[in-house]
Amino acid sequence: MGRMYVLSNVLTTVTAANTMFEIGALTNTVCVVYRLGFTQSTSEADDSALITFGTYTASGTGTDVSGLVEALDPGDAAFGGTAEDNHSADIATGEIILGREGISLLAGYSKIFTPAERPVVPGAGFFGFNLDSAISSVSIVYECVFEEIG
Repeated sequence: MGRMYVLSNVLTTVTAANTMFEIGALTNTVCVVYRLGFTQSTSEADDSALITFGTYTASGTGTDVSGLVEALDPGDAAFGGTAEDNHSADIATGEIILGREGISLLAGYSKIFTPAERPVVPGAGFFGFNLDSAISSVSIVYECVFEEIG
C-alpha cells in the first residue's frame, strides 16, 4: 500500500470549459484515484454540465497547486508528483476517457470508484477531471483522494 493524499481547492468564477484539476505521477510511481467530486454554493440555478475524467500523457498549462496536496496520514511524506488546476482548455493529448457524465451543478458531483474501476495513472502520466461545457459563473470546490505507490 502506498501513501494516501487529498487535493482540494476552490475555483472562483468558473465559466468556461476547462480541466478543473489534474494530478501527475512521477516517472517511477503510479497514482490510483479513489474518489473525486465537486460542490458549488454560489448559484441556486440548476445548470447542467458535461464532465469527463481520464488519463493522458501530456500536461497543459494551469496553476500549480502541488502545495495543496495533503497527506491523509500526517506522518507521511509530501506528495512527490504534480498537481495543477484551472487549465484554460480541456486536455486531450493521449487521453483515455474513463468516464463521461451529464451532471447538475446545483447537486454537485461525487464519484467513489469501486476497486475494479479505480483509475491508475502510470508513471509520468496524468489524471484530469474536466468540465466540458461552459456554465454560468460559479465558484467550485473540488476534491480528489488518491494513492501514490512507488
